[in-house]
Amino acid sequence: MTDAADNTDMTASSATLRPRLSLASKLAYSVGSVAFGLKAVAIGMVMLFYNQVMGLGAGQVSIAIGIALIVDAFASPVIGQMSDAWRSPWGRRHPFMYAAAIPAAVSVWALLNPPHDWGPDALFAYMTACIIAARVAIAMFEIPNSSLLPELVPDYDQRTVLASYRYLFGIVVPVAVVILAYTMLLKPFVNAEGQQLPGQLNPAGYANLGALLAALIFAAIVISAAGTHREIRYMAEPERHASLADLLATMRTTLLNRNLVVVMLSGVISGIGTGLVGGLGDYFNTYFWELSANQISFVAGAAGLAPFAAVAVGPWLARRSGKKTAILLTFFLSVFFGILPMSLRLLGWLPANGHPLILPMLAIDSFFAVVFAVIGIIIATSMMADIVEHVQVETGRRSEGLIFAADTMLKQIVTGVGSMGTGFILQAVRFPQQAVPGQVPTRVLNHLALIYLPINALTSFAAIAAISFYAISRTDHLRNLAAVAARAKGTAP
Repeated sequence: MTDAADNTDMTASSATLRPRLSLASKLAYSVGSVAFGLKAVAIGMVMLFYNQVMGLGAGQVSIAIGIALIVDAFASPVIGQMSDAWRSPWGRRHPFMYAAAIPAAVSVWALLNPPHDWGPDALFAYMTACIIAARVAIAMFEIPNSSLLPELVPDYDQRTVLASYRYLFGIVVPVAVVILAYTMLLKPFVNAEGQQLPGQLNPAGYANLGALLAALIFAAIVISAAGTHREIRYMAEPERHASLADLLATMRTTLLNRNLVVVMLSGVISGIGTGLVGGLGDYFNTYFWELSANQISFVAGAAGLAPFAAVAVGPWLARRSGKKTAILLTFFLSVFFGILPMSLRLLGWLPANGHPLILPMLAIDSFFAVVFAVIGIIIATSMMADIVEHVQVETGRRSEGLIFAADTMLKQIVTGVGSMGTGFILQAVRFPQQAVPGQVPTRVLNHLALIYLPINALTSFAAIAAISFYAISRTDHLRNLAAVAARAKGTAP
């Protein structure tokens, strides 16, 4: 029997002997998403912080984010493939997870604690290095950690449930931190010119925020790695490839799998558009809607409640209608709610900023947009896990790391490319640097919205169209599991 068949045998046996996943292991696995979410919080603030607070040009910030994206795009698949093939007493994934804890925490802290007396060129180099380090360090944890899902839960429906728990933690905790930041750390202040400015433009609060993010990221990584350590005994050992050509053939077959290509293509397309939400969100909140830090925290609080609804509805919807139908419906509704308030403002159908209806409308709309987005992301993660056995039938090997590396890389594109676009869009509309809310010309704000809306809507709908070609149903998944089991028993044709 070949090495691949031996590995398949071990995988099938492990799945058969695995006891029901304990609540402690479920929680530990789910906590791991907090690290990725908090890193996204830090990098999501980079444009506003370094442009409007530290005084760097928007183009410089975009270039730094773009450089980091390119580095991460190459690093993620390498990390995934290495973790697929790693042999150690601690299994394939956990050595990478433990090793990422300190670098991830330090790099995020450094990103929000730059030297304030450096010139633009030195500050640009510092920022670039910090973003690269933060992305790569978090990828070194996130890819192996998310790759645990297919082995922790082989069942078609239970994968959606566990993915729900993971995204619940990955959104609720970062949202709570954002609320804390805007209410306790980023205080309104008076600048040197005597102007009253909102807390998100106050440089004093970012240092403490960086320290808080770093501590929580370190804790999340260690808790998740240590809490899932007991599961190593039930996980597959990697098989050695006969040659470099054999390794490359496995990688090629995996990455060209039709369903993986569809998911990757959808992610790339949506990344161009939906990534702009994170890049321009602070600008729209601060200047378009003229919200204070406390008001932003109220909207964020509404979004923070959304994952609870998503966890309750998502698995039920996926079971009832199938994963593909559910994801198409929820992503469409998420796009609709995401563009609704700004569209109404441009049409002149909303009252002026400061009206009592504006804040609750934004909060309610944010709640529904996030609910449907989270349901879609949960289902997409479950679909990625189902691809693992589909690829295993084709190659005889489990390639969770490589598959989820592609998924993580797309998440980086969502935040990275979107933030890159932010800088160029701000330059195109001639958005003033270190601007004061209420003093930015209306034509500039409307121009910004008129660029953002069609990009976001068109790319999102194109991504929805792409994922409609995904073709693994419940029946297909059961057939794949049966094929894996048959090969393990030596009865496969």
